[in-house]
Amino acid sequence: MTSTLSELAEKHAALFQPGRIGRMALKNRFVQSPIFTQYAEVDGYAGPRLIEYFRERARGGVGLLITENTSVDWQVGRTVGHPIRIDHDRYRSGLADLVEAVHNEGAKIAVQLHHTGRQNSQGNTEGNVPPIAPTAGITSAFGTAPRAIELEEIPGLINLYAQGARRAKEVGFDAVELHGAHGYLLGQFLSPKTNKRTDGYGGSLENRARFALEVVQAVREQVGPDFPVLYRLSVEEPYEGGLSLEDGLAFCQMLEKYVDALDVSAGNYDTADVLLPMVPPGNLLHYAKEVKKRVSVPVIGVGRLVWLLDELNNDVAAGELDFVAMGRAGLADPAIVEKTRRGDTSNIRRCLAVNECISRWMFNGQHTQCVINPALSQEKRAAEARRLAVLAKRVLIVGAGPAGCEAAILAAERGHEVTLVEREQEIGGQLRAWSAAEVLNKEISTFLEFYRAELQRTGVEVRLGTEITEADMNGYDKVLLATGTKSSGAPKGAVDAVQMLADRRAPESQEVTVHGDTETAMFAALWLAEQGRKVTLSSPSADVGLDTNDMQRNHLNGLLAVRNVTVITDQPAPASGTVVWAQDRAASDVMAAAVDGDRVHSIGTRFRGGRMYEATQSGFWAAAEV
Repeated sequence: MTSTLSELAEKHAALFQPGRIGRMALKNRFVQSPIFTQYAEVDGYAGPRLIEYFRERARGGVGLLITENTSVDWQVGRTVGHPIRIDHDRYRSGLADLVEAVHNEGAKIAVQLHHTGRQNSQGNTEGNVPPIAPTAGITSAFGTAPRAIELEEIPGLINLYAQGARRAKEVGFDAVELHGAHGYLLGQFLSPKTNKRTDGYGGSLENRARFALEVVQAVREQVGPDFPVLYRLSVEEPYEGGLSLEDGLAFCQMLEKYVDALDVSAGNYDTADVLLPMVPPGNLLHYAKEVKKRVSVPVIGVGRLVWLLDELNNDVAAGELDFVAMGRAGLADPAIVEKTRRGDTSNIRRCLAVNECISRWMFNGQHTQCVINPALSQEKRAAEARRLAVLAKRVLIVGAGPAGCEAAILAAERGHEVTLVEREQEIGGQLRAWSAAEVLNKEISTFLEFYRAELQRTGVEVRLGTEITEADMNGYDKVLLATGTKSSGAPKGAVDAVQMLADRRAPESQEVTVHGDTETAMFAALWLAEQGRKVTLSSPSADVGLDTNDMQRNHLNGLLAVRNVTVITDQPAPASGTVVWAQDRAASDVMAAAVDGDRVHSIGTRFRGGRMYEATQSGFWAAAEV
């Protein structure tokens, strides 16, 4: 329900109060935290795609934006792919354009200075040389064995950060942030797991902290006493031999006199489930609150916080936290802050945290994308797509899954008269199935509420429980068939997993075999276990969840273990017992004969295959062509 502005002003008053980081005045307490996008040019230049991405998020109302991991050492210290770079003056013009774009939207921007250290691969370095680290040979979750940094190299490394900070100030950035979190170079010196040095930069906490403190001091010398310097850190590495919380908190106190704010996270890529939380919201927030108890400088909290704005408002009002950072949430909806300010909370695309965005660059070398935001990384093109159509048309969309809903909303925004027809009694399509298990119930249910609110806002006529015939399509200028997929290859008597989950109707048998190597198979097994069934997940392949990303697969496997689901691989289809079929699906052929590529089109997974990402992309961009 939409709140009045006066109600909202009271509900989220603390979050919308101005704040300060050093001498930098911010209009509210919201921060767009850094997320690697690969939107920079191949050589690291800040080009149009990156600038439009930041411009859109600045326009959305956030007070401070922090760039992604911006390389101070392109030779051996850049993130895999093509991050932004600030290691040479030739990149100043693009960075200046980025700053100006954000400033023109009324926000402030900080650049995050970054060096990978050991979290890099030899193939990603110039000259195919090993990455560098405090200690040789200690590899990360990804990467190759690093060589040890020689003592005489340390001043040069420190200067890389200092010169990056100098350039940042000169091109107009409002602040710099040093990336000492998530297992990168600054954190590698601090961590006893990765720092086994026996010189003045290893051993005791004071020695392990020396490199980071010298970097901060060198940066301060370059930018002066009044330029804001932030430090992002993992205050704990929750694995054997990693940085302890006690040492992390002590390090924060060492930093306090040199920095203007602490951006508090935890973990590294060896503990990705902590670093990139999937559930529950706010699982990193206690770290920021512990830091806040010990320092006087502002503290920024992170960790799926878009779900906790009411609680966070109270935290900020009570002085337990100063700023609220949102990363993946800002990918899903760049206008979160402005919508929250207006009270349009039902119209926010809330991040599902399935980590498809992160996995695209981490494992596949692709641009960061979002399964629920088809405009991400295409902000300028999407703005053009939303312009009013020259000629309003009568548009029929058949199927109210994600493709159909996206198409209906955009077509209506563009001024078309849109009717959305769905044979079931609810919108959502396969989303209704994915929302059955507890793991994504809240997230998917909320996303369906978003679609309902947007369909209402844009004036789409929604007809539920309605079957369409070819004759019913007469009288429409354009027909988009978004009927998705259907079960394929199931043996006689098998239960279709998608239909079972959507209907929330479990087989009567107390022992059930789910057969499939898909993410849907994992959802089905989880839901059946939640209903008290004894479940075996039988995969025809060597693994399960082959159509999802590694992080989601690992997360779901952990939940299957908790639910005592037996997983067996390389199995043929079961010949007996109660079987739930969850293998790959075939494209729907509803009214296939009517598809002419002119007036009648197939869209969504029916047209291009795939899953949710392909559905939302296809639905949105198909409507842009109407």
